[in-house]
Amino acid sequence: MKKIILVILAAFGLTSCSKSNINPQISPSQPANGIPVSVTINQNQPGYVIPVTFQGFSFEVGILPKLPSFLNANNTVLIQLIKNLGSGILRIGGNSSDKTSLTNTNIDTFSAFAKATGWQVIFGLNLGSYSPDVAATEASYLSNSLGSSLYVLQNGNEPDLFYNNGIRNPSYSYSDYQAEWNNYFSAIRKLLPQAPFAGPDVSNNTKWISSFSANESANVKLIDGHYYNSGPGTNPAITYQTLLAPNTRLSAYLKALNTASSQAHLPYRISECNSIYGGGKVGVSNVFASALWALDYMWQVAENNGSGVNFHGGNSGSYSPIALDNNVITARPEYYAMLAFKYGTTSGTIVPATISQTNSNCSAYACTNASTTYLTLINKDAADLSFTVQLSNAASKIQIARLTAPTITSTTGTTFAGTSVNADGTYQTGQTENYTVSQKTFIVNVPAGSAAVVTVN
Repeated sequence: MKKIILVILAAFGLTSCSKSNINPQISPSQPANGIPVSVTINQNQPGYVIPVTFQGFSFEVGILPKLPSFLNANNTVLIQLIKNLGSGILRIGGNSSDKTSLTNTNIDTFSAFAKATGWQVIFGLNLGSYSPDVAATEASYLSNSLGSSLYVLQNGNEPDLFYNNGIRNPSYSYSDYQAEWNNYFSAIRKLLPQAPFAGPDVSNNTKWISSFSANESANVKLIDGHYYNSGPGTNPAITYQTLLAPNTRLSAYLKALNTASSQAHLPYRISECNSIYGGGKVGVSNVFASALWALDYMWQVAENNGSGVNFHGGNSGSYSPIALDNNVITARPEYYAMLAFKYGTTSGTIVPATISQTNSNCSAYACTNASTTYLTLINKDAADLSFTVQLSNAASKIQIARLTAPTITSTTGTTFAGTSVNADGTYQTGQTENYTVSQKTFIVNVPAGSAAVVTVN
């Protein structure tokens, strides 16, 4: 397997806590070294503003009673890893949400954890057992326990698959779900007149999303659905190469979500997502390639006006960005993609990044924040690429940091800006490179199977 060369990434806005080169070099700092690719950035055409809470994690409800020490205020390492990403949203749901009963202690323990992170919460109620009164009582207690940390409630998880997993009979349809959802909504609103809701939290059924957003736009504050690149993990045809291949299904799904969201005048969010459904696939979901996929995926959602994503995982599952490996909280490669996205967006406004015609498997994204432009270049190809970046405004300097993994199939050894997260969960960017420029064009070499995020001032 070809060794991965250091990935180029930028430590945006963190110069004061970076180890920078003392003597800035004159750019173009890198002679072209790879297949040429041209990228044009239109800095004067602002689009969607990326929300500060764009990133998120999704956890199973079942973790709360089964592993109370995980989502716990005493789990300071996990809390710190979450805080490293800035603001975000936690989601509690998953398949176990329609099969699990919670105690007040379970809820209070999680509430203390959520408050310690500073993140808001999407919480899934048990629709599978269908008891509106029980759900209303739980929702009331949740609201009191979480307080301002409660973002929205959800009624059920992937109801479009209820017919397929034994929760409802084979004839269960959207109209059946709509009736059940309305009964839950009414029961909860009797106890909590201002209770916030989201829905329909389907697996991927865009018809249900369209119907729900049209029918319930006055009663919810968020439209949501799930996305997995492929699955199940037992499929031998799934490899890290197929994970990184272009996926037209995602484009169509995001277009449908964006349309429903726009028509309902509501934001949409991918409330549960990851690489391979069913817990992921070893050798695909837990390797460095998953970081490239995740970074590309987040940008695609952002470019389609999504308000955010919640990567599913937790204490187990090969796709989990943060996992409990041998009783040690571990940041896996996908987590480093989330760090890269954080430092490469900073609540920026998306601007067009156009790649010239190329046969290479690569992506380019850009956003601006005040006078700074952030450019993300992702090379999913097997060959090194040399990006010539054409700006619409002249630049004075660029800053580059590096992300590395021994190989594209490495499960360990990932670093960002010269460092990995510490044992206590803390993270600080390490070495960066700085170059002065006085032109609108510069070159960034991006080795095979790597990404580059560049800060331009």
